Amino acid sequence: MARPPDPREMDPREIKILSDILALVLDEQPGHAATALERIRQMAQRDSITGGALKNLFISRIGTVPQKETSDREKRLRAQVSGLERRLGQSESDTRTAQMRLGRCQTDLGIMQMEIVTARMQRPWRYIALVFAAGAGLLVGIAGTEFYHSLSVTRAPIDRASYLR
Repeated sequence: MARPPDPREMDPREIKILSDILALVLDEQPGHAATALERIRQMAQRDSITGGALKNLFISRIGTVPQKETSDREKRLRAQVSGLERRLGQSESDTRTAQMRLGRCQTDLGIMQMEIVTARMQRPWRYIALVFAAGAGLLVGIAGTEFYHSLSVTRAPIDRASYLR
């Protein structure tokens, strides 16, 4: 009876070749699968490895992790998952806060734009009103001055033409 191979004694290249061959066995093309199985048989006979030993090799290489390591690893993974969930919750909260701020800023922006538009629309009317008020004040001032002079006593007009001669 052949001894089970020690995984530490196996050459990593042989393990790589064996895994490639096993991948070919699972291939859909029947010719490749048969050739790969024959190659596995040849390698097993050359190294005097039985099927059970090969199975043990795969189990020792691939699968079974001691229960204590699994529970420790599971605890670490659970702690990592809970930490990630906490961070995700915080990120979602931050996102909602940022969205609320964005909504308020957009509302403020809309209000400011409306105020700017109304101010621009009122600006021409302000200029027209100022020009109209200045013109009316000027006319009232001239009319008031003329009215005052019409009520006052006038002296005899002086012939100013004599000064120009």
